[in-house]
Amino acid sequence: MSTTSYREFLRNFTMLAFSHPKPTVAIPDCREFFIEQNGQSQKLEIICMRKADLSKELIKWAYDLATRNLMSKYRSYGLRWPKKTMEKELYMWWARYLIVYDPSNYVPCGYIMFCFEYSTEHTIVHIVGIHVEGMYQNKGIGTQLMKTVEVLARRFGVQLLTIAVAKKDLDMKRFLYRMGFVHEYTSTWLKGYEMLKMPTKYYKTMVDWCCQGTRDVE
Repeated sequence: MSTTSYREFLRNFTMLAFSHPKPTVAIPDCREFFIEQNGQSQKLEIICMRKADLSKELIKWAYDLATRNLMSKYRSYGLRWPKKTMEKELYMWWARYLIVYDPSNYVPCGYIMFCFEYSTEHTIVHIVGIHVEGMYQNKGIGTQLMKTVEVLARRFGVQLLTIAVAKKDLDMKRFLYRMGFVHEYTSTWLKGYEMLKMPTKYYKTMVDWCCQGTRDVE
């Protein structure tokens, strides 16, 4: 298959994942989990939603949470706070959200925003941002979100997860390395950032299968 044909195949495959109207169906076993809050066990739930299905209030919450979590950090790194870029991305037609919420009152606790992409070689879930409310931080919610987005990507046949992170954000990089991400390259177009990547279990299985097939032929 030529590079052009393969890229067209990846594009079509990506569009199938993107066009799914209810992406939550890919993560039925990841919907519920428990954390310890104020000395008691609290149940939280995760849902995956398209930007088109979100209210303006929920998107505003997403932006406000990102601002509270990142603005002072960005400025301490000497980076400009990308207010207009963030607002634009949150409203993009391609945006997908994994949202953690309290099912007793439907108040959101955190989210991952991502999009489906493709390159000449891979199908990709690119993570635009991951944010958790202050009172829910350090309780495993970020880890649960990252595990869930990997499961969702894998079940849609996606090969890689990618995320851009500020080079000086050592805490975030340690978290991502712990999740299995590795450095891919330092961005030349986005000053002060580097790109990290992680193969999904789907991709690892596919590579192992191809390697086994090569050994069988030999």
